Amino acid sequence: MASEKNSVAPLATFDFAIAETLNAIGHPPKFLSGLEGYETYSRQEGVLPHATNLGYRHLPNLELLASDPPQHILISPPAHVSLLPRLRKIAEVKEYRLYRYADSNGNHNDWETIEELTRQLGDLVEDPDAAEHYIQQSSEHFAALKQTLNHTESPILLVRLMDERHARVYGEGSVEGMMLNRLGLENAWQGDLGQWGMTTVSATPLFDIDAKLVFLDSPYGPDGGVRQLLSDGQWRHLPSVKQGNYTIIPVNYWSWGGLPAARRFADNLVSHLIEDDNHDGTGDTLLPDS
Repeated sequence: MASEKNSVAPLATFDFAIAETLNAIGHPPKFLSGLEGYETYSRQEGVLPHATNLGYRHLPNLELLASDPPQHILISPPAHVSLLPRLRKIAEVKEYRLYRYADSNGNHNDWETIEELTRQLGDLVEDPDAAEHYIQQSSEHFAALKQTLNHTESPILLVRLMDERHARVYGEGSVEGMMLNRLGLENAWQGDLGQWGMTTVSATPLFDIDAKLVFLDSPYGPDGGVRQLLSDGQWRHLPSVKQGNYTIIPVNYWSWGGLPAARRFADNLVSHLIEDDNHDGTGDTLLPDS
């Protein structure tokens, strides 16, 4: 299936990692379910201006899709496997398992999985050079980011506050966990994680963790929501919060995305860590170009 660079590929996908990777290599999909949700979550309005929105991500409008069938429908199991009989009546379906769902032997590597996704999509649109270029460009960018973090020695605890009593912590099996490892940063959370690379906890176990807290500010929360939760209640009593050893970064990426999500998270994380280091008197550091 050959398509020109920066042209819409005759593909449909229900997965954000697949969609953003196709877009990054210059072949955005024609259809995406959950398009508005992706724009909100990644804070990128109009990021796929020519894509047709198939409606809710978990309940795509198959009638609309069948009215203009794509060449392929791309999914990431276990999501949408219940729709396979109906999808196969519309177009050939291709499956790409990511993160912990790519694990068949307990030895998978998230980074390798995401690189392989990029290569497979490059092959699908008959533009493998674009995929390899993006992989190489991303690897060089992450290596440059890592070099700017020489002063960051404290373990990092990634936290998303859910309410006054509960939080999510992130690790292996998510973009966040993958990138901490790639950037040479230690993840302070060593407890169990769910199949999605995160787990919901109460405040209690967080009181015993000595780490730099990185609070993830969801685009679905109210403006200033994290700061409001930190200003009252039990979160303000966390040792790292009392010491001022924390930062807040806006979530502008999909936690189970591809290389584009990894780049947006890494850029955001590193810029905030460097800013905090500079405030501590370690001097100015320049970030590499994105």
